[in-house]
Amino acid sequence: MDESNIKGDVYFISHGGPVTGDQKQSEPYKAWQSVGRIIQANPPKGIVIVSAHWENHTDDGVLVNSNRTNPVIYDFYNFPKHFYSLKFQSHFDRELEDSVLRALNDEGIRVGRQDRGLDHGIWIAFRAMFGESTNIPIIQVSLPSTENPLDSVKLGKALGKLRGRGYTIVGSGQGIHNVRDLIQGRPMPYSRPFLSLLQRSISSSDPISSTLNLIQQPLYRLAHPSDEHFFPLFVSLGAVDPEDKRDDVYMGVVDLKGNNVEDQGLGWCLWRWKS
Repeated sequence: MDESNIKGDVYFISHGGPVTGDQKQSEPYKAWQSVGRIIQANPPKGIVIVSAHWENHTDDGVLVNSNRTNPVIYDFYNFPKHFYSLKFQSHFDRELEDSVLRALNDEGIRVGRQDRGLDHGIWIAFRAMFGESTNIPIIQVSLPSTENPLDSVKLGKALGKLRGRGYTIVGSGQGIHNVRDLIQGRPMPYSRPFLSLLQRSISSSDPISSTLNLIQQPLYRLAHPSDEHFFPLFVSLGAVDPEDKRDDVYMGVVDLKGNNVEDQGLGWCLWRWKS
């Protein structure tokens, strides 16, 4: 079958921090590897990814990376020295670039360009998935400039139209991202209840509306003091078609050492939607 006729998948992945890349026995790392095996078994024409760590603060709309060599960005501080020597080689081609720009313009989304690279919300997980390099073209698009989650949904719907051309769409964030509570050792009794609500929301007959409603719940602001690690999920949900089937790759609460815990950790979610 011509690859252009193979509809691309949609993923939401949790990306954790640099240390997770060293925790090879942890469940999140194994989940990344599982996703990597799925993708490499039937490689897409390319991957379009939106990460929590690139928000458009410059203008309306979104930004699209213009550096086709995808240099690694070490956008973290005060970690052991070896993390700053890690490499992940990737690229994107003109066809992927033009396809993304056209899809965004067709939906009336204002587009800017920035010479950038891949932040740790992408390359830490992708190293576990693909090793130190991949030939699959990868291009990063920023989160929208607004705080309205509907704009992230709109972005996902625009990118989702590329699936019919064989491209995979990925949102990279976190199921629960209250780093302050975690580092300071504060109780996090909201972790399991919030993940349960989240699973119920994306499993509903209208996952977008249900997940939009979730951000109005009191537990949401405990799980996400800021929105950027949750809104990539709206991009993924926007790219999903009603007839798609969801695979639950992994969901759990994991502490700083990579151990599964009841509530004192970050919330991890990895989902795949396929036609």
